[in-house]
Amino acid sequence: MLEEAFENVVPYISNLRELKEFVEENKNKSENEILSILKEKVESSQGTLKTDFRILLNEFGKIINKRM
Repeated sequence: MLEEAFENVVPYISNLRELKEFVEENKNKSENEILSILKEKVESSQGTLKTDFRILLNEFGKIINKRM
């Protein structure tokens, strides 16, 4: 699901390499783990990277909600 969320937001991302690395490192984790890590990334990042993680977090949340 994380990969799907990433693919959906690629056109809106500035820091493509960083987010792609994040997705590769975390794609096999549970939904709750990913949500928690994404929230941490939003809090700890700055500038466009913070925005990119927020965009990915929002999209990931939408996908989770659709599947429930």
